[in-house]
Amino acid sequence: METHVYLIRHSIKMRSPIKGAFSVFDKMQPLSGEGEARAKMLLDFPALRNADYAVASTMSRSLATIRYLLEADNVPYAIDDRLRELDFGKKPEDQSLDEFMREKWVYPERVPEDGESVLQCRQRMEAAIQEAVAEHPGEKILIGSHGAAIGSYLSGILYGLDDDFVRSINLPDVFHLTFTGEGKPVYERLEMPFPLPKRELPPKDVR
Repeated sequence: METHVYLIRHSIKMRSPIKGAFSVFDKMQPLSGEGEARAKMLLDFPALRNADYAVASTMSRSLATIRYLLEADNVPYAIDDRLRELDFGKKPEDQSLDEFMREKWVYPERVPEDGESVLQCRQRMEAAIQEAVAEHPGEKILIGSHGAAIGSYLSGILYGLDDDFVRSINLPDVFHLTFTGEGKPVYERLEMPFPLPKRELPPKDVR
């Protein structure tokens, strides 16, 4: 029996006037106009249509991205905080932001100050996804999450996943995982029909 999971990164969000990831504003941040347009384009992907179930993270842009699919096909859904974005933590003062981000994938077990490791994020993502698969065997499941969180999860499936791969994850982006009950899921990345936006990194001074 095959269970098909479509892991979806959110679309482009509005620019924040407030610095700091995981602030209340960031968690509730809506999609931009372009982000809404891109989210609607997911309706043109036959593979994403007529899903049986969906789960989105507690950060609102996740549900906002898949809501057109949910509304069009009347898909039941749930919210799961385990699908939230990787908590990057604080960057050491003696390290550049680029070095800080790249080293996360070289040392996935390293826990930053006031944050979490890639491994910790992977473990909660795996728990949430496996629970959805166990509760909906043989079905098509949409899962809305975030770029680094998706990268953390996929680092347990793809050998050599690094910061360049995470930088390449589009807004939105879709990864098809086929679970058969044996071993790791079969991985496939859907091709997105729009250009990759400039990467938005966490601010240098605050989380």
